Amino acid sequence: MAPRYTLTNGAVIKTNDWRYFVMAVLLLVPVASAALPEPPAQHQPWTPPAARGLPEYVVTVAGRLFDVGLADPRGGEYREIEFAIPLAHYPKAHDRLKTHAWVFSNQYAVGWNGLVYRTLTVGRRVDLDRDVRTIAATEPWSGRVPLPKEPQPERAAFWFNMEGPGVLAPLSIALLIRLGRPDLALQLWQAPESKIPGGIVLQHEQDGPQLFSTSVRSWLREAYWRLISARDRDDDQEAVDIAESLTVWETRLLGAWKQIASSGHGEFPDTWFLKPVPSLLADSQRRLGEPVRPKMGPQAVRIADLIKRLEDVRGEKVVIPGQLEYTTDPVCERLTREGEAAVEPLLDAYEHDQRLTRSVDYGRPWYTERGPVPVSEVAKSVLSDILNVPHFVEGASPAELREWWEKHKNGGLLLRSFELLADDHATPEEWLQSAEAITLRSDIKRLGAVTSTEPGGCSPDKPIPKAFGEALRSHQNPSVSELLVKRTAWLALSETPDTCHMAFMAYRWDPKATVSGLHLARNLEACRGDGLVTAARMAVGDSNAAAEWAALIRKRVSKPEFQISELLPIWIFPDDAVMQQTADWLFNQSNSPLAPSVEPDDVDSPLLTLRAYRQAVREALNDSSVAGTATRSPEGMLSIATKTGRTESLEPGTDPRQVPPGQERPVRVKDIVAWQMSDLKGAPEFQPDWPEPDKDQVIPELAGFLQAHESEFRAFPARPEDAACLDEYVYLSH
Repeated sequence: MAPRYTLTNGAVIKTNDWRYFVMAVLLLVPVASAALPEPPAQHQPWTPPAARGLPEYVVTVAGRLFDVGLADPRGGEYREIEFAIPLAHYPKAHDRLKTHAWVFSNQYAVGWNGLVYRTLTVGRRVDLDRDVRTIAATEPWSGRVPLPKEPQPERAAFWFNMEGPGVLAPLSIALLIRLGRPDLALQLWQAPESKIPGGIVLQHEQDGPQLFSTSVRSWLREAYWRLISARDRDDDQEAVDIAESLTVWETRLLGAWKQIASSGHGEFPDTWFLKPVPSLLADSQRRLGEPVRPKMGPQAVRIADLIKRLEDVRGEKVVIPGQLEYTTDPVCERLTREGEAAVEPLLDAYEHDQRLTRSVDYGRPWYTERGPVPVSEVAKSVLSDILNVPHFVEGASPAELREWWEKHKNGGLLLRSFELLADDHATPEEWLQSAEAITLRSDIKRLGAVTSTEPGGCSPDKPIPKAFGEALRSHQNPSVSELLVKRTAWLALSETPDTCHMAFMAYRWDPKATVSGLHLARNLEACRGDGLVTAARMAVGDSNAAAEWAALIRKRVSKPEFQISELLPIWIFPDDAVMQQTADWLFNQSNSPLAPSVEPDDVDSPLLTLRAYRQAVREALNDSSVAGTATRSPEGMLSIATKTGRTESLEPGTDPRQVPPGQERPVRVKDIVAWQMSDLKGAPEFQPDWPEPDKDQVIPELAGFLQAHESEFRAFPARPEDAACLDEYVYLSH
């Protein structure tokens, strides 16, 4: 038998479709009237216009959408407006979005997506007919596929900026029909569909149920993203208004669907992404009712306050798809700095806290679904950062974590790290984390998963600083050196690449006492080809290290995405004969795989300290072959397209010589190389989209700069121990 659900209004649904159940749950939430403002004409009578050329079901669906709650534009003045950006990928509260909308009382407006916005500014009247012609000419049906959108024409930004995770065209068509302008609605309806990946061209919806489902999904997705954004901007009143409105609209959806799908065919609109709305509504209501938090005080008070503020945490994705990271959030960062004094309160939050944070998790930025992140998950993340045992914390229940803490809380981070390194039953991940905590140089700060440099740290002119674990050097039987070599040997037995990292950490702890660890690592091909291990082996006098690494580099370099850091031994030991031969092969021969003419992005790197590489750069500065084209956006952003990809600048240019928006200019190999060289401190300015005469005037100056300073170029890192620092760069010694 199909499940039976009775709603608060007495309606009964019998269905096997779980989506009806989600809607039923939303209907059971206590609801007042829709909290977002309703336009004056929302409930006034409306006679559908004669719509020559439009299918009858398009007009019928439009009427039903307004019955559900799509905002009615009748009586509004069509004007330019600004409002706080509502989309979830624009989280800053001070950001504004300019668009065109139907304004009421200069206080709120109906946008092209059928939602009401409170206006920040109201500008001049706009020609609606002209706007519709512009929209129709710029692929208005391109939002069907949930993929990143190509940049849209600037002239239609007022419309495309309102498009979130769904297709906007059906909602805009409904608005125009409601206004009595079926002629304009027809222009959008007749606009062709865009091609989707694979070259397939979709079709418009062929009947009322299809069009209603598409329209409802797009409209409610827009509203849901706006709810997420309001919470992200700390605007809980807006979040409550939207959540309450969404709940009211859901109560009306079933009745409208019955009228559209009266024949019994069609699929009910898929609104499962609204499942978190009740919990988000309750959480925002809770926030509005709470008093203002007190100022910080002693440590116990500070920690308690920070625990309360975990509800305001915002996570970021470093990798997409990937997990949210909270380490850089100010609240999490301050809690982590409180150290082990925060562990007990965090354990309580991990086990008992039922609140939600401002964060939402997602698969990819353009996906509609957004899952609220509970405070307990963030507390667990901060515990992982403080305790420095992320793999254990990840799989541990609150009870297991409490038991672990009771056992280890009296030792401090260094002693715990030593004990884990000495524990034969610990995991390889725990050995590696412990070794990292002990051997990391003291001018580098590690806060959870984030590494940064202390002020004045990682200087090429200063001696190598002591390790964080310096106090452990007195430990004997076993010593840290003995344990690091032992763990290298154990990891080598399983032939894991982690062997290389452990062997290098042993070297940076005590180069002389841990030579045997490097010898163990050389038995693995991965470690013989590892730049750090090779540099360490060469530093302790291993005569085979350079040749073994060079042989593997000749194999490795043919693979894609070769990282500049993998070539570290070449510039640390530039006088080694094997390294000189390898550099000549890599950069300075007709078929060299990493020549500047092939990989120009590495020009302003430590490679510039190598004679072979500088010679290759000079030759590339004479290469006039066309590599691609340069364009500028209306905002002045530079984009260079080549056969291997696209490079874009992060800041707009203002040079009058740059290519005008909407035009393109050819870019030669020497232009790209010169552009990279111009990043060097003291080098002449150069832009690859200048006219050729201007570029040809500066390129000889750049070649002269290279010649004049070739003896002054210095590389960082210049020692294997400096590789723990955060970047590779080239600088002038003066």
